[in-house]
Amino acid sequence: VMAYAQIWMKLEINENLDFFVPEFLLDFGIPESPDWIREASNSLYDSSSEKMKATQRRMLGAGVIPLIDILGFSSHTIHLNEQHGVVAVIHMIADYLLQKFGSSYQMKATQNDIIEAAQKVSQKVIYTIHTPVKAGHDRFGKDMYAGLSHAFCRKILGYLAGDKDNPGMYNFTELAMQVNRAVNSVSILHRDVTKKQFPQYADKIVAITNGVHHLTWISDAKAEIFDSFAELDNWKNDPGVFSNAASLKKNKKFRTYFEQAWQHDTETLINYVNEMLVEHRHQAEETWIDPPNFLSKIDEEDTPLVPSAFTIGFARRFSTYKRADLIFDDLDRLSSIFVDNDYPVNFLFAGKAHPADEPGKYLLKIILDMQEELYLKSNGLAKLIFIPNYDMAIAKMMVSGVHAWLNSPKRPLEASGTSGMKAAMNGVPNISILDGWWMEGYFDGQTGWKFGLETPVDTNPLSEDPAALLYEEDSNSFYELFPQILKEFYDPKLRPKYIDRCINNLALNIPRFNTHRVVAEYCLKYELDLPPQVEKKINKFRQLYKSE
Repeated sequence: VMAYAQIWMKLEINENLDFFVPEFLLDFGIPESPDWIREASNSLYDSSSEKMKATQRRMLGAGVIPLIDILGFSSHTIHLNEQHGVVAVIHMIADYLLQKFGSSYQMKATQNDIIEAAQKVSQKVIYTIHTPVKAGHDRFGKDMYAGLSHAFCRKILGYLAGDKDNPGMYNFTELAMQVNRAVNSVSILHRDVTKKQFPQYADKIVAITNGVHHLTWISDAKAEIFDSFAELDNWKNDPGVFSNAASLKKNKKFRTYFEQAWQHDTETLINYVNEMLVEHRHQAEETWIDPPNFLSKIDEEDTPLVPSAFTIGFARRFSTYKRADLIFDDLDRLSSIFVDNDYPVNFLFAGKAHPADEPGKYLLKIILDMQEELYLKSNGLAKLIFIPNYDMAIAKMMVSGVHAWLNSPKRPLEASGTSGMKAAMNGVPNISILDGWWMEGYFDGQTGWKFGLETPVDTNPLSEDPAALLYEEDSNSFYELFPQILKEFYDPKLRPKYIDRCINNLALNIPRFNTHRVVAEYCLKYELDLPPQVEKKINKFRQLYKSE
């Protein structure tokens, strides 16, 4: 079957106009493509059937190499993120065999020839694996796949994508793990988990811990403060200069300005939430549609959130292993923390579930359904709010405006996590399970708090089964920790210690968990062919932190 795509190009250009990053998008939704191909291109997350999902994977993988050729790029290295585009490897193997045997390669190529071709192609491929969660690893039934692919494609898959546990399926992660010159995980702990999952490839699995773009996520108010201190000069171009923030912990002027900027960000966030609640209340009056938040259902408008209340943020995809509802496992015990100490707390939650993830959607419903009970049991001190229509603008308001960032995954299923990094870019301390990037960003409590069981990777099941999610154990750990955090925030005598943690985030986590370092680490670790001046420039960022 011939499928056609038009190419869209998006250019990301930096403010100095001295470099740009092109993004190329394959659009198969054109009349020249068959109906079933156009249907598969309608929605990115259309996993209505195994066939639909497999078709989308083939469209991506089959389109990559022709796209590169048409654009005239000389692709010395192909970087696969997850196995979604691994079909490109199949085409690269077929191209190698075509060059070796000519047009009759499909008849002449033996198993040894295919293995040899895979070894040659491996030298051009690097592979980043992003999750240990089962749903993130594609397996497709052989019978179904026969209707989507050429016989020779299936021959390659038969040799390179076998699945010992499921002999009737092709395992695309196995193919990606096998055909590459190097594999990396996205955190040090995830490296250890990946080696446990794929022991046959353990020797070539390394860690390159994720990072975030500090210029995108640092708030305007805090950026203005950073611009005002010589110790942070050139911070926009070099996130490594934030290591100098350690010297600012004793600078009263910096501490004052930093707290003022933070207060501004918190007020911006809380004002947005309060306006949202009022808007939802009015919409409910006009449409009779229940608003998503309990506080919007109350007739009185005198129950707004206040920015002086300790505010916790949680925003990410709603998936069972991320356990969005963990800290609400025992509402009586949680509420007693607020009532006994007269501590007001705002819980701000946001995010979306995958359209096909019914348990994830149910998890979101649990959050919505417990708002009223928590409010009443805490005598109105605890306000749990869900912010709908989550996007980058809301994310930036949250990671810069909250007082702490919550992360509660089932260890060790969080490969990295990046929302906590975005918060750290603003000095916001994390309250987190010791999983993913937080293993490297915790610094023995200098930058936030940890809770939950810390069992070794070798003894920890990689399961999302409810019985293995450890709700009771990890929530109890949170309830023991939380009063200490609130006391540090509210007690004037302890408040300086809290601000120290915040500034420690600037000094310790921004220099490490930024995309300048990540890109440099990829380029230098994988020995990509770079102009000398570029290699010299990025080598400085590579020195900020080495994941291995």
